[in-house]
Order: sequence, then structure tokens, then C-alpha cells
Amino acid sequence: MKMLTQNFGKLLLAGGVIFMASCSKDDDNDTTTKPTQKDATVKEVMEEEEQYSMMNEAIEESDQSSFFSNTSANITVFAANNDAFNSLFAEMNVSSMTELKGKLGDEAFADLIMYHAINGKFDINAIEDGYMETYADNDNNGKLSVFIENDNNTRLIFNGGDDHGASTASSTTISASNGSVIEINAVLSAQTNYENLEDAEEAEDNGETSLFLTLIADADVDIKNRLESETSMSTVIVADENELQSMLSINLAAILDVDDLNNLLDASAQTSLFTQFGVSTVAELLLELNISDLLSISGMTMANIYAEMEADDKAELMSTFIFNGYLNLKDEATNNGTISSDAGADFDVSTSTSGQIVLTDDDGNKIFLEENSAHSVNGSIYTIAKVEEM
Repeated sequence: MKMLTQNFGKLLLAGGVIFMASCSKDDDNDTTTKPTQKDATVKEVMEEEEQYSMMNEAIEESDQSSFFSNTSANITVFAANNDAFNSLFAEMNVSSMTELKGKLGDEAFADLIMYHAINGKFDINAIEDGYMETYADNDNNGKLSVFIENDNNTRLIFNGGDDHGASTASSTTISASNGSVIEINAVLSAQTNYENLEDAEEAEDNGETSLFLTLIADADVDIKNRLESETSMSTVIVADENELQSMLSINLAAILDVDDLNNLLDASAQTSLFTQFGVSTVAELLLELNISDLLSISGMTMANIYAEMEADDKAELMSTFIFNGYLNLKDEATNNGTISSDAGADFDVSTSTSGQIVLTDDDGNKIFLEENSAHSVNGSIYTIAKVEEM
């Protein structure tokens, strides 16, 4: 699949996860008007409604008409209106749909359209904040995800509403015979892992990635650059503060060194811990400690520990969550595979009795992942549900 210019990103569709969108809302909170009913397919709706004439042309130009005309389908289309396509034409310096397709290439142009369709028939008020899987593929055949925020059940914001996003142009949903049509004011484009993490952080009431992104920003710049690059494939496991703490504990000896520990512990705390673990040096103590031991010391907080960590320490911690390449962990779990993070931590991949993906390290620590993932132009994102330390 050909990459687009940095100016426009990649015109495709955008790892709980990590925050995968739910498909229903409480009807008591519905402030939208009832859907407009049409005895027509979503393709026929776009043929009939003037504001979608360019979206309809794009569907036909991309050879996707049969998908949107399928009477057995059950899809929601985020239909970019004519103003949105005219803006895209200006940005891409083209004057026709045929010229746009030629500039992007057949595959990227088709994915541009399929990025605007999701499985299921939804009204605006029935979509909750989070990632939703689209019908577009990334370069590894993963279904690209779009990040959606629902503003008071009347307005959807896609991919943060920035250069890769849009918002709904109307609070009305058109209910078609094989799905729904929701009008949006820009043509969507898929995002990188880092852009997806940023949108999740900025979403209202979502603190999942705040510290995670802060530590990435404070770490080696190569990590952030890698997650931002469209050509560097990575799989990222996102953790909130509690799971970050657990992962730090799992990999403590590789992240904090003797100098760090000396700076964190006064003489009294060192003596107490020497006695507790039967050691005589800080180097020996480091091999015995976990985060809980450190936090049991009066006045010690995670903020103290993070403040002591240098950029390379934070890079080591964040590299525990990052894996090279695009990994489909469901497949790895089915095949009982083993994966290795950038920090060199090895994990066996399996499935729990409840169906969760489980990563188990060499010491028996278990990381349970949320069921869904978000797929980006440069990889995928999964979210940690819980960590069980041995």
C-alpha cells in the first residue's frame, strides 16, 4: 500500500482496547432526533442525496459499489459531504475523483472509502467513546480503527477532529435498509500508533494513557519517533498507572540501577531493607526488591521513583510495552507463541479460560489484555486489563 505525503498522512481508515467503542447507549439520554427512514440501501441513499454525490462517485470509482449496495449488509457509513471532498481536492491539488485515485493509487483510494464504514447499524446516539474497527486494511491486513468521541449524543468527533479527522455535520442519522448513513464534514484518514494514543488521552474522562505518554515523552526520543513514523511497524501494550507500576516491578532490576536506589533510600531505609532481605549491599538488594517493597517505605511514592529515573531508564520501561512489527496477538495466543519486547522481555502468549489474551513472562507474572485492539497505519495497540505478579 502506497504511503501518502506527510501533509495528508495516509488516506486509509485509524490496540479494552484499548478503549474499543461500545455499541449502545442508554435511550433515556438520547437527545437526538429519530433517524430518518429510507427504503433504500446506503448506496442508494448516497445516489439520492445531493450532499453525498461526490462520496457516491468515490464509491463507484473505487469499485466498492457492491459492498454498499449489498441488501444483506449491516453497516454504518460515515459519509463525507461534497464540501469535504472539495477541501480534499484542494489539499491534494487535484480537480477530479479520477485524478485523486490516480494520485493515491487504487489500493489506497479503495481504503480511503472503506475507512468510512463500520460493521453494524448505529444511530449517532448509539456510539460511545472509543475505537471502532473499520473495513479498511493496514499493510498487514489488520482492520484499521477510527477513534470516536460522542459529544452529548448529538455530535461525533473522529480522530480528534484534527487533520486526520472530522465531526458530524448533522445530528440526523439516515436509517437505510442495510445500515445507516451519518454525514461528516471532512474525509477521514488513518493515524499512527502515537496519534491514536494521543486521541485516547485527550478524550473526556479517559486517563488510560496520560502517564504512559508522559513517560514516552521523557524517554529516548527514538521511541516517540518510532510510534509516530508511518513506516516503523510496532505493537504497543498500553497501561494505566497501576499497570505501569506492576510492569516496572516486573522489570525493576533492568530499569533502576544502584545509583538510583542509593538516591531513593536513606541510610535508615537501606539498613531496614538489608535486614529484611538478608543482604549487605544495595546491588544485592536491587535483585530482591519489587515496587511494593519500595512503596512500603514511609514517604516513598511513585512520583519519587519516576523522578529518579533517567531518560534511558524510562526508555527501558516503555520498551517493555513495545514489540517490533505488527503482531496479531490473537493468532499468537491460538498458536501458543512467544514474543519478545524491545526491552528483551520474553512473554508466552496464551488464552485464559474466559478468552482473554495472557502474556506470561519468565518469572510467571501474567499480563491480561482487554479483548479488543486498535489497528493503526504503523501497527496495533492493546490495553492491559490487569497484571498478576508472582
